[in-house]
This record gives sequence, structure tokens and C-alpha cells, in this order.
Amino acid sequence: MALELQTLPSIHPGVAILTGYGTSTVVRLSLDPTTLPSGTIIRPVSVNWVARVGGLPPRQVTRDIGWSDVPQHTGKNCLLWINTKNERTITEEAAIGVMALLLKDLENATITRVVQIGGGGDYHLTLQGGGQTQAESSGVHTDPLGYLSSARLVRKAAQVLQNSPDGFACVVAFSHTASSEVHCYLHFVRPPAAITGTPSSTGGGKGKKMQKGKPKRSQSRKR
Repeated sequence: MALELQTLPSIHPGVAILTGYGTSTVVRLSLDPTTLPSGTIIRPVSVNWVARVGGLPPRQVTRDIGWSDVPQHTGKNCLLWINTKNERTITEEAAIGVMALLLKDLENATITRVVQIGGGGDYHLTLQGGGQTQAESSGVHTDPLGYLSSARLVRKAAQVLQNSPDGFACVVAFSHTASSEVHCYLHFVRPPAAITGTPSSTGGGKGKKMQKGKPKRSQSRKR
């Protein structure tokens, strides 16, 4: 069953994702960079997913996204949209639309409100069970080799952790590698110290044992 854009108001009732970003999402999924045959109302999205629970390595899953019963965001409106908004804005907004559907489907997370500029991620989330975190998204129009998306993911993971102890980093490429598929990274991230138990992200190895007895001359002079 497809994840439908029309469900956005009900799955994220505190925000207007469909109103704000629905048309951009349809444009990127169906018109540009890949133009689908007329009448197509569904597009598969390949998702590289790191779940919040379980500590498992990334999993590859596929979800279909659909845009049936949203006439205000399709057809001629898409063509007008391209003439109204710049390419980068459409791409970033479409990434939020895709992220919103995947967060609910894969993590049962609800977007509650926007994060103000300088606050880390893009949106505050409520998690299943009542916990709170943030999500940060980014869109890539075309990524022929796949490098742009993976590099962007690293930056977005760092950004969402600026003011949150953990969070989701999401990067959507609307034409990914030679297959031109829609590809999404959706990773739950924590600081390295929180994962390894080490006091910092750079201190992973075993510490040296303390030597018994008197300190060496060179050591005793240092205070």
C-alpha cells in the first residue's frame, strides 16, 4: 500500500506539510528530474534506514509514495509551481514531504512544530512512547554517482545533533545513480560517545595502564 500525500494532515496534525510542500513533492516525484508517464500517481522510493530502536546496521527497504486525491497539488499546478519557485526550494520542500511520510511509516514519529533557525534540525518530533527529538532533512535534485547524498548525510547528522541529544537525518535524492531512482537516507543518529561509551568521539582505543612506582624524571617536572 502506498504512503499517500493526502494522509499528511492526519498523521502530522500539528503542521501543514501537505499545504506547504505537497506540490513540490509531486513535482520532484513525477515531473522533474524524471518525467513519469501521464496518469502515474505512485513512485517507489528506496530507503537506506537506520532505525531508532535495535542498534542495527542500515537496512534497505522500499516504500511507494502516492499522490492520488490531491488535485490541488497536481497537473497544471505543478507547471505553475516550477515557474513560481526556484529549483532548490522545490527540492528542499519535496524532501520534507518524503521525510514526513517515512517518519510516520517507519518510526511512528509525529512532526509537531518547526525548529527555529539556529536550533539544529528542521522539525521537532514526538516519538512513540512520548519521547522528543528532532529531524533534519535535505534534498538533492540529481546525484548521478551517489556521492552527493552520502556526503550531505554526514553534514545533516552533525546539524541535527547541535541542540538535540539524538535525532533523524534525512537526505532525499530525486535522481540517484544511473538508475535514476528516488533514494532516501533516513538515519537515526547519536553522538559517537553515546554509541561507544567512550568519553569523546575520538577516544575509542584502550587506555594505557598506569605504571607503579616513582615517576620518571621527565614526568616529575611537569605539573
